[in-house]
Amino acid sequence: MGHHSSNSDSSISKIVTGIWDNLQSHLHIPKLKPNARVQGIHVRNGGEKHTSFYPLLGDRYIIGRSTKSCDIVIRSAIISQTHCVIERDSNNPQKFVIRDLNSTNGVYCGNQRYQSLTLEHNDIITLGPPELADVVEIRFDKRPPKSLIIARFGLITGSLGLLLIIVWIGLEWLKYDVYPIPDHVGGSTVVYAEDGKTLLSPRIDSPHRELDKLEEFSPYLPKALMASEDSRYYWHFGVDPLGILRAILINKQEDGVKQGASTITQQLARSIYPDVGRENNLARKLREMIVALKLEAVYSKDEIIKTYLNRVYLGINLYGFEDAARFYFDKGAQDLNIAESATLVAILPAPNAYNPVQDYDTAIKFRNRVIERMLNAGMITKEEASEARRSRIYLSPKAKETLSKILAPYYYSHVFQEMNHLLGNNLTQEGDFIIETALNPKIQAIAEESLKNHLATNGKQHNFSQGAIATIKAKNGEIIALVGGKDYQESQFNRATQAKRQPGSTFKVFAYTAALEAGISANKSYSCEPFRWQGFTYRACERSGGAINMYQGLALSENAIALRVAQDVGLNKVVETAKKLGIKSELNAVPGLILGQSEVNVLEMTGAYTAFANQGIWSRPHAIKVIRDGRDCEDYEKHNTCREIYRFNENKDEQKQVINPKVAQTMNKMLHQVITAGTGKNASIGKDEAGKTGTTNKGVDLWFIGYVTKENLVTGIWLGNDNNSPTNSSSGQAAILWGNYMKKII
Repeated sequence: MGHHSSNSDSSISKIVTGIWDNLQSHLHIPKLKPNARVQGIHVRNGGEKHTSFYPLLGDRYIIGRSTKSCDIVIRSAIISQTHCVIERDSNNPQKFVIRDLNSTNGVYCGNQRYQSLTLEHNDIITLGPPELADVVEIRFDKRPPKSLIIARFGLITGSLGLLLIIVWIGLEWLKYDVYPIPDHVGGSTVVYAEDGKTLLSPRIDSPHRELDKLEEFSPYLPKALMASEDSRYYWHFGVDPLGILRAILINKQEDGVKQGASTITQQLARSIYPDVGRENNLARKLREMIVALKLEAVYSKDEIIKTYLNRVYLGINLYGFEDAARFYFDKGAQDLNIAESATLVAILPAPNAYNPVQDYDTAIKFRNRVIERMLNAGMITKEEASEARRSRIYLSPKAKETLSKILAPYYYSHVFQEMNHLLGNNLTQEGDFIIETALNPKIQAIAEESLKNHLATNGKQHNFSQGAIATIKAKNGEIIALVGGKDYQESQFNRATQAKRQPGSTFKVFAYTAALEAGISANKSYSCEPFRWQGFTYRACERSGGAINMYQGLALSENAIALRVAQDVGLNKVVETAKKLGIKSELNAVPGLILGQSEVNVLEMTGAYTAFANQGIWSRPHAIKVIRDGRDCEDYEKHNTCREIYRFNENKDEQKQVINPKVAQTMNKMLHQVITAGTGKNASIGKDEAGKTGTTNKGVDLWFIGYVTKENLVTGIWLGNDNNSPTNSSSGQAAILWGNYMKKII
C-alpha cells in the first residue's frame, strides 16, 4: 500500500512539472545568458524556502493566477486571476512601478496597502497582507551590470578617484579663510513648547567676554580641557590618527557610534565655521579635518586653545569659560581652582542636559571623572586631586535664581537627553539649535501641581514620598507632560525616565496581547486554582473562583489567570510583544515577568499603552518634534525658516502597526472593564476611560496607566519611595491621582 502511494506521488509530481514547463514555454519570460545581470524580481510563494527569479527586460508584466492573461503565473489561493502589473515608469524608463489590478487581497509594502508604488532596490512587496501565513513575497532586485560595478570601483580606488579627492580637498582648503580667525559666537540652543512661542529656559543677557592671552585663564582650565577632550593636544597636528583608530575600534565593538575622535582643534573648526556643517557624514568630517589642519598651519597651539576657551558653548547663552565662570561662580576664569575648572569642563559633552545648578549629583560625578583624568595624565598631584574631589561646588545665588525659572525642568532635562540620542554629543555641545517640543505648558503645570498636592495630602498617611507622571498623545507619541518627582530643586533624578521600577500587574497586558495575537479567544476560560510553574507554586485567584475568562482575569487582576494565559502563549512571545510595544528595558523570560518582576520605567510603559488606544499603532514616545539649525536660516527672526536637521518620523521608522487592530480593539474593551468592573474603579471619571492597576510586593511600587480614547491621551503614574521601602497602600492611590489629574486636563 505504502509503495503504491509513493509511485503515485512520483507520477503526480512528474505531471505537475511537465505542465509547469509547458506553461513556462508559453510565457513571455526571456532566458538570460549565464552570469547576466539585469533588473528583476525574486518571487517566494507562501512558506516555501526557494525563490524564483524573473528578469524585467520588457516594459510590462502582469502577475496573477491566470495562465492565459498573465506573464508571471503564481499558483496561490490568495492571488487573484490578474493580481497586479509591473511596468516601466513612462517618465523614468530606468524605474519600475507596481500597480494593483483591483485584486482581492491587495498589494502591500510593509503594513500599508498601495494602489501603485515605484520600486526601489530590495523593496519587499507582498501580494496580500503580510500577516497571512501563505502570503506571496516579491523582492525587487535592481542589479547593476558588472561593467558598472567595475567602473564604480575604479572611480573610487583608481587614479581618477584619487585625483577627484585631491581636487575636492584643494577646493575645500581654499574655501576657508583662517586669518584672521572669525569672530563667530553662536546663539544659544532654545527650546520651544508646542505653541512655538513659549520658551522653556530663560535667556541670559550678560555681554560676552574674551581674554586676550592664554596666561589670563586659570592654569587648571587648559589642563582639565586636554585631560577630558584631547590628551594628545600638543602632540598631533590638528587631527589625531591614534584617536581616530581608537574610536573606530571602540565603535566596532559597541556596534554603533559611541566614541568620537574630534580633537580640540576640530571642535573649534566646527564651532566657528558654520559652513563646515553639522551633518553626520564623511564629507562634514573631512571638511572639519581640513579646517583643523589649516588652523594648525597658521596658528600656534596656545593661540588655538585660547580661542577654544574663549568661544566654546557652555549651555544656556554662555560662550567661553570667562562667561561661564562669572555666571556660575561670580569670579573670572583666571581665579578658578581645580574643582571649579573641572566642573565647567565636565559640562562640555552635554552643556544643556546638566549643569551644577540643575543636576548637582551628575555634575559632581563628571567633575570627579575630569579630576581623575588630570591626575592620571600627571597634570596635578594626588594631594591636589584628593582635595578637589572632597570639595563642594559653591554656586552663585544669581545662577541658582536664573536656572530655577526653567519651565518644566524635568521635561527640559529630558529634551537634551533625547537630543543626545538623536544627534550625538558632538553636535549637541555646539549650541545654535532650535528645538520644537510637544510640551503643553498648561497640562504640565497641572501635572506638577497634581503630583505635589497628592504627595502632600496622602503621602505621609500611606508612606510614599515620590512619584512620576507621563502624559502622551496616543496618535503620535508626543509627550505633552512629564514630571519626574515632587520637586526638581530637591532632586533632579527623573523618576519617569531614569528610575527602574517593577511594574506589577500593569505588565500583564503584554501576556494578554500576545495570547490574542496568537489567536486565543478572550472568552477562553482558565482555572482559578493554585498554579505551579517552573518549580514555584502561585496562589489561587484572590477575587474570584472556579474558572473565568480573560476579560474577567484582567479586570480583577488575577495572577493565576495571567500566568496561565502566558503559559498558553509562551514566555518568549510575551517578551517579543513587550518589545514590539516599545519596552527597551531588559526582560527575563520567567513566570515572574508576567507579574511585573523585570524593572522598567514609567515613560516606556506609558508609551506601550498608546497602541491600545490607537488601533494597534505604536509611536516612539518623544518630546522633540523638530530640531533646526540656528546657523542656517532664511530669516533669523523667524525660527521656522531655519533648516531642519531632524523631524519626528521623517524616515517612517518611529511609528509602526505593532499589533492587529482587532487585537487592540479587544484589549481596549478588556481595559475598559478594569475601570467599570475591576481593580481600577478609583480611576473612574465617566469619560469611557480604560487602564490597568499595578501593585508590587509590600506595596513598594504603586502604578496606574490609563487613557481616554476620545481625548487621545495616555497617562502613566507611579508612586513610591526612592529607597524601595514599602508603602502601606495599593495602586488605588495611583488610580485616584490619575482620575483627579485627568479630570482637570480634560
